[in-house]
Amino acid sequence: MLVAQITDTHIKPNGGLAYGNVLDSSSCLKNVVIHCNEFKPKLDLVIVTGDITDSGHMEEYEEFNKIMANLKIPWFLIPGNHDDKNTLMEFFVEHEYLPKNKKYCNYVIDKYPFVLIGLDTTVIGEDYGEFCDERLNWLEKNLELFSSKPAFLFMHHPPFLTGVEGMDNQNLKNSSKFFEILKLYPNVKHIACGHVHRPIETVIEGIGISIAPNGAHSVNLDLISKGPPMFIMEPPTMRIFKLDVVSQNVVSHLSFVGKYDGPFPFYSEDGVLIS
Repeated sequence: MLVAQITDTHIKPNGGLAYGNVLDSSSCLKNVVIHCNEFKPKLDLVIVTGDITDSGHMEEYEEFNKIMANLKIPWFLIPGNHDDKNTLMEFFVEHEYLPKNKKYCNYVIDKYPFVLIGLDTTVIGEDYGEFCDERLNWLEKNLELFSSKPAFLFMHHPPFLTGVEGMDNQNLKNSSKFFEILKLYPNVKHIACGHVHRPIETVIEGIGISIAPNGAHSVNLDLISKGPPMFIMEPPTMRIFKLDVVSQNVVSHLSFVGKYDGPFPFYSEDGVLIS
């Protein structure tokens, strides 16, 4: 089972440029969609882990949806801090998995070998994330309900410190309560996050956790500064997860978006290493 992760697309209305007219986020997303459609072997699904829009405006969701209409693979989304969760759920009302008339955009997808759990980490008016007691109770209830299947969780804010201080002050604030629940459910195999715009991995309570890189702009890898984060136009990249049904293991790959030289053979046709 192959899962691609798209994150932090920061779409502007009508394909407008972002961040001082530097970032063409709509064109970047179009390239990511092409990359997903052409990936071999065929992807089973795509998760979109928040900051879909830059400001949470309806026109931005319209632009995002227009681009994603070209994606030939099922896709599921959750909000980030740049989104308006109510506008998101209103606009994507035809996405049947999304909750209707609820305070939080949490849901379960139970039609794959791994149960997929999308978690809403957003706090209205804030950049940081948090799980209130209501959301934690919802999570525990559903982890118990689906405890017989391996679970793959995805959310926007990462539940750990990365060392990029400008982003760490916006992470998930009450991660200790989150892990108090997760450690009771060994069926949780991985947590996929966004928000930081960098490929980062760690393990907590035996659970692998990853942050996806970006198909557009990256946060600069600055482990010294205590000031606001800055962005850098590194090669666009995305995560591809291989969820093994037999072993219930999750393996994460990085896939660079675009055209690059190669592939080139290591060996000749008679099996000799090319010097």
